[in-house]
Amino acid sequence: MGKPSLSLTDTKIKNAKPKEKDYKLSDGRGLYLLITKSGGKHWKLKYYFETKEQKLSLGAYPDISLLKARELREVYKSQIANGINPSQELKRKKEANKVLVVKNLNTFEKLARERLLNIEDRISETHHKRSLRGLENDCFPFIGHLPMDEVEASHIIEILQVMVKRGVQDSAKKVYYSISKTFNWAVANGFAKRNPASDIQVSEIIGKAKVKNYVTIVDDLGIKNLLISIEDYAGGYTTKQALLMMAYTFVRTINIRFAEWSEIDLEAKLWNIPAKKMKTKDDFIVPLSSTVMTLLKEMALFSSDSPYVFPSVKSKTTPMSDGALLGAIRRMGYTKDEFTPHGFRAMFSTIAHEKSNFEHEVIEAQLAHSVGSNVSQAYNRAKYLEQRIELMQWWSDYLDEVKK
Repeated sequence: MGKPSLSLTDTKIKNAKPKEKDYKLSDGRGLYLLITKSGGKHWKLKYYFETKEQKLSLGAYPDISLLKARELREVYKSQIANGINPSQELKRKKEANKVLVVKNLNTFEKLARERLLNIEDRISETHHKRSLRGLENDCFPFIGHLPMDEVEASHIIEILQVMVKRGVQDSAKKVYYSISKTFNWAVANGFAKRNPASDIQVSEIIGKAKVKNYVTIVDDLGIKNLLISIEDYAGGYTTKQALLMMAYTFVRTINIRFAEWSEIDLEAKLWNIPAKKMKTKDDFIVPLSSTVMTLLKEMALFSSDSPYVFPSVKSKTTPMSDGALLGAIRRMGYTKDEFTPHGFRAMFSTIAHEKSNFEHEVIEAQLAHSVGSNVSQAYNRAKYLEQRIELMQWWSDYLDEVKK
């Protein structure tokens, strides 16, 4: 069979006239020219990435010639074949260029971004995003353009005062520490002479942090109703299973959302959470009870083709969304004053301390709380593992019995 001829020529493109509605002239393999009713001629590339149809603008004709459009098509097709989404890659390069053109070599914004990029592999994804979002929202608009050595304590105080007036004291504290760490890093690397944040008594501006007690449920009937509500949840199957897993393991929401099959050892009945995903920055082991093992085997039938145990309902290649678990709890009828997903931790802690025979140190170790001195903590995690296996089965049996 002979090679099919390409459908577009420069003559055909030049002679294409606008019509009452926009229309397309195809060149094959997803490349086409969009002729708008106003007379514009724009190159587009339609492609599929992870089974989803996407479109990419390549530029206007004649600025982008037919030959150039075909060259771009082959470049992007090659990227797709190598698992790269052209749209996301262009966005990434645009953001990278945006950072490079930040005014002055040593502005606060440039160095703050550089520091976060430098430590990206040493902090959790959530921590990285939260730190960057705080800087972008509350710092860069005010001091981002200033050279590091022109930023004064008064500038930082003003940022914090604005945030306090908004009633976001906790976020203000985090932003303060991000600023301070940026300056410490800049000083250590020779980009700044000193850290002006060290002149600030942050507690005098923000006030003392209030202890946040998470609402929970600790009576048997209340727990039974909650578990039944979860099992009867008519929303996403993944969300329901994730909430049940959270009830039986009481790990933090982020650990459930980003749980990966590579961390689950079904043979050893252990979930090994890496340090980068832990608030404590230490590897953590979650023993898996018989009920949890059954749950995971059911999930494997649904999501074993995904890296995530509880993937997003939109795509198995991405984790569950940030608000999925909380949203489900709200749709079950529980208000913010009655229960939140984090309440499973308080539920376990209260009941285990009151009703089990396990030692305080064992219970706290399974909550991933620091136990003993810094030297003894690693030893304690190993020492308590057998007891924690028994504890997790006790908790699982307790929930199963309450549910009956």
